[in-house]
Amino acid sequence: MSIRWKLTMMFIALVFLVMMVTGTFIIMTLRLQEENTQAADLAARAQMIQAVVINATFQSPYFDPDAGRDSLEELLAHSFAGVEMALIPPDTEVFLISGENRATLGATTGNFDTQHMGQVVISALSGQPMFLPPWQSGSSNNDMSWFEYAMPVFFEGSTLPDFVIYVRADAENFTESLLSTTYTIGFSVLIAILMASVLALVFSNSLTQNLLRLNKRIKDFKVGVDSKPIAIGSIKDEIGQLSESFSSMAANLDKTMAAVTNEKNKMEIIMYSMTDGVLAYDEEGVLIHSNYACEELLGIDGIGRMSMSELFKEIGIDFPEGKSIDNVEDSIINLGDKYVNINFNPYKSSGDDIHGVILVLQDITKHMLLDNMRKDFVANVSHEIRTPLTTIKGYAETLLDGAGDSPDLRNEFLSVINNEADRMTAIVRDLLELSRFDYNRLEFDFKSTDLVALVAANVRQHSIAGDKEITFTTASETADVYIDPERINQVLDNIITNSLRYSGDDAKVDVEIRESRLYYMVYITDNGIGIPKEDLRMVFERFYRVDKARSRELGGTGLGLSIAKEIMEAHGGRINASSELDQGTTMMLRFPKDFVTDKNDAALKPTT
Repeated sequence: MSIRWKLTMMFIALVFLVMMVTGTFIIMTLRLQEENTQAADLAARAQMIQAVVINATFQSPYFDPDAGRDSLEELLAHSFAGVEMALIPPDTEVFLISGENRATLGATTGNFDTQHMGQVVISALSGQPMFLPPWQSGSSNNDMSWFEYAMPVFFEGSTLPDFVIYVRADAENFTESLLSTTYTIGFSVLIAILMASVLALVFSNSLTQNLLRLNKRIKDFKVGVDSKPIAIGSIKDEIGQLSESFSSMAANLDKTMAAVTNEKNKMEIIMYSMTDGVLAYDEEGVLIHSNYACEELLGIDGIGRMSMSELFKEIGIDFPEGKSIDNVEDSIINLGDKYVNINFNPYKSSGDDIHGVILVLQDITKHMLLDNMRKDFVANVSHEIRTPLTTIKGYAETLLDGAGDSPDLRNEFLSVINNEADRMTAIVRDLLELSRFDYNRLEFDFKSTDLVALVAANVRQHSIAGDKEITFTTASETADVYIDPERINQVLDNIITNSLRYSGDDAKVDVEIRESRLYYMVYITDNGIGIPKEDLRMVFERFYRVDKARSRELGGTGLGLSIAKEIMEAHGGRINASSELDQGTTMMLRFPKDFVTDKNDAALKPTT
């Protein structure tokens, strides 16, 4: 929104606010004055009725103090009927109400049947006189509104009112007058707003006309080409002085901008061509420069609004208050799945005063992951080989100590030694195979193969070899894929063996082939012990076992699924696992229908 319209809206809002406050004050004053007038008038009339009717009745020769209450109320009603109507204005009604049975004893309207139990009457019956204007009581009668007043009357010694004098005056004329006044004030507000709008537009146009011309002239400037002075408005006013200041600035703007642009371009080229993140802070810890790479490395939005201490707190670097920047040591921080190395380089003036620090951020995630993988691999290999070696050494020492004298015991020990040697051989064989995968030295014999026949043969082989139930279903009679059948058979054998191995005596394995537009999928589902959710994403890691003790007891090396994953990826496919603990596991092998190989470099890739 332009300043012209802002000034206009502010002026209109000010006029509207003043008019509304003034009008509200006038209406509230009129209402308050009328309330006070009516309250005094109705109270006076109630007191007059008390003096003329009730007090006069007590002083009457016809009053018998020993007579009953009914006689008293009849006498009061007779006295009330004798009141001169000239004492009561035509727009006012007076009622005499019994405090005992709430009955109307007298009424200037002649209506004795109505039982008046409004808010003011209830208050008077409890002993408190009360006045209410129509906008507070909400009283109405035949579409009329009233000013109401009720006054209790006590006999000597009474704690509760014996009578209530209820007086009300017609408020219709006043409410109509007040409404007319409100309409008049509202109309005046509209007229005032209309006039204020015209005056505000004239005023804002006169104020902003020179500013608009000045703004247009500044936009037309061409740095280094057009530096003519700006002559707008009178030099004595603020706009004229602003015009003169811009004219002076334009004279040297081309030279200054050229120097700044040159330095800026050089800095941006250097900074933004770096793959490392760079953050520069002054001696107060305020950021003075950064490049895009630092935000990408740290993954923090709005890094430009953070001080150095705030950044350190965010990324977990301990930097105590008062510590010199010169003493900060390089750090390696872990941000989720990313590792970042931070180098601190303070920069100083010629007097060796520290003016700030430059932080260089380097992504070392790959190096850390490789180092962790190397450590984990060495630890796992050492552990896997040490276990059978320990067993072999223990049994061999036992034999050397004389256990070999017993043929049965010697054969048992030699059998264990032989089994552990076979296990070590299997581990070494699998390690060598994984090593060939890592260095792309493993050769495949790809050929067009019927996947249905291959899976069926593998299922049949396991069914014959064991006594556990294996079922096989397929969506099509044939499924031609381009694979190395021996390697895929190795994958199937490993997964089905695992399914049978970890499913107990009542094992049931379902093998199913499904087909989509681009893939053939082999699903192998068992009803075994299942895999915990937190272990599911790790089952294809080398040497990873969900139940390590049971895996070693059943003869697993922890490398079978890793080899299966490598083989499937070499075929352009995938292997996935889904499982629920104690509910079973499903392994899915996905084979692309249009997989081909590049025979020149043995790289494997699908055509889509």
